Amino acid sequence: MGKTRKLCHGNGLIYYFDTRPPIKYVLDVTIAYPNGIPLSLATFGLGTREKCDIAVNYKIYDAAEVPFEDEEKLRDWMYEVYKEKDEMLARYYATGEFNPGEKGTRIAFSWAKIIGMYGFWFGSFYAQYNVYSYLITGLVKFLLFPFSS
Repeated sequence: MGKTRKLCHGNGLIYYFDTRPPIKYVLDVTIAYPNGIPLSLATFGLGTREKCDIAVNYKIYDAAEVPFEDEEKLRDWMYEVYKEKDEMLARYYATGEFNPGEKGTRIAFSWAKIIGMYGFWFGSFYAQYNVYSYLITGLVKFLLFPFSS
């Protein structure tokens, strides 16, 4: 942690700090939407889109397989990953499967669960807002009027 690495880049040197634990895996997620049309935030938030199935495929790469050290090799690796993703999406839209013979698991979310999650997050935000407002107001009053009763 905190060690400096030097990478040659053209005529100059790039310095960066390793401040996090090393990455162990790279997660590649591919999402297929009905008719190839993604959901927008507006249609998702307002619920104006008809009920549909969204297919998700993921692949986990060991980070040791990803050539992070060499920019050109990393670019080539990324191009190959995106080529595979494009082929996988074309296959999905033609056959309904990402990979031949690979069956997925259907996951359905109930409206009660979705509304409950929204309620939790809005309630949590509201509680935090009130706590922080109280603390900041008290601190400001103390700093501006330290000896008033």
